[in-house]
Amino acid sequence: MLTGRQTLGTIEQSLADLRREEAELSKRIERSTRAVTDLQERQSEAYRDLARFRLDTDAAGTLNTRLDSAAREARRLLDKRSDDYKVLSEQLRQSETERSQNQKRRQDLDDARDTAENQMDDLMEAVDGRLENDSAYLAQREATERAIATADAASEKARTSEQDRDVKGKAYDADPLFVYLWQRGYGTPDYQYRGLTRSLDRWVAGLIRFDDARANYAMLTGIPGRMARHAEHCAEIAAAEEEKLAEFSRNAMTDAAGTDLVGSIETYSEEIEQIDTGLEKLDRQIETLSAALADFSSGEDADFQKAEEYLSESLKADDLHDLWQAAIDTPSPEDEKIVQRIEDFRDRVEQVAREIRQDRELQRDIGRRRAELADVIKRFRSKGYGSWESTFSDDKLTTVLLGELVKGAITGADYWARAERSHRRRKPRDRKVAFPNGSGLPKSMGGFGRSGRRSGGKSGQFGGGGFKSGGGFGGGGFKTGDQF
Repeated sequence: MLTGRQTLGTIEQSLADLRREEAELSKRIERSTRAVTDLQERQSEAYRDLARFRLDTDAAGTLNTRLDSAAREARRLLDKRSDDYKVLSEQLRQSETERSQNQKRRQDLDDARDTAENQMDDLMEAVDGRLENDSAYLAQREATERAIATADAASEKARTSEQDRDVKGKAYDADPLFVYLWQRGYGTPDYQYRGLTRSLDRWVAGLIRFDDARANYAMLTGIPGRMARHAEHCAEIAAAEEEKLAEFSRNAMTDAAGTDLVGSIETYSEEIEQIDTGLEKLDRQIETLSAALADFSSGEDADFQKAEEYLSESLKADDLHDLWQAAIDTPSPEDEKIVQRIEDFRDRVEQVAREIRQDRELQRDIGRRRAELADVIKRFRSKGYGSWESTFSDDKLTTVLLGELVKGAITGADYWARAERSHRRRKPRDRKVAFPNGSGLPKSMGGFGRSGRRSGGKSGQFGGGGFKSGGGFGGGGFKTGDQF
């Protein structure tokens, strides 16, 4: 059985390892990319040597000037690019250092919280034993249960009144004559019409028995609001009573432990949440910087492409091709040596270029796997699977399955599905007396801490009880329109 923290910690370590591998690969690609341009520059020098050997002084000088100009412009762009690369690399280093420090701080807090939670779990039964004979605690528990029952019943009544309004109000809303008079405020002090209009409205009201229908409709639409306010008031009273009950439990736990364990656990949790928020921000920064450096190392940035274009175009000129061909056609051993140097440089450029293409493919693959791991960690955190109460029955989550995820044999969605199926929530050893329904427990142990909220209820409200309305407001349904 794995704890949630063990599982999350192992995944995060795998992500850190993959990031280091990606960073090393980026540096290797960058070195190789620079090596290509260096080889091309040296190839240009060999061409200049060949030009001096084969051409007259003026022609050689013209060629050298062009090659030197291309080399200088390429070098200027590459130097600028190198400065930009250093800035990005330093920003990434600082972000990763800050993340490492925050992660270390988080781990220390996590260990301290885990120790406090385990100590609290060990004391659960002793605290239960103390409180089950405490008359003041038992009296508060009864008061809390009554308040909760009242709040549940009030919530149910509010829901019923809303249903009545929706169902029984349809007949009124569908009657155009009733709606016409209701919107005019007929029968209320808001009605301001006089003369013939007032006479006609009075005739219509008598036709549909509007006075009786208006009173019933006003009651039908007004009761849900009053019921909702009453239910909210009852819920506040129940929450206050529940907090009083939780205070008994926390005090008893403090006495047993000699320190405020619940307070310590919640303080640790708050600090960890703050660190996690910072880590998420740093992760986004690192992703952005890593992507920018990947573009640099792959030679996909604008400065490198311009520099490469200057060098490659200068080496494709017709006069260089003619020099090359003339050197091959003549039997002179001196120019053949230069030609051999040029061929060697060309072969080495092609070899390094092949290595770069392979490394770029690997870089894209690592980036995809890293994104899968990062998404799994994000889901773990959003679900609270790193808490004390979370466990996993599948031990392969930190061994075989994690290895397959890191290698890219399975997707993050596949891994997450296995994690979801094996996830369990453990409960403290005993909370039948001291922490009913988790009231007063730290959030990380399945409770609601000092918030005064509680578990249970329906649709996020106090549920339970069963108020059922009678035959309806005004007795036995309503008829509108010409049936009145």
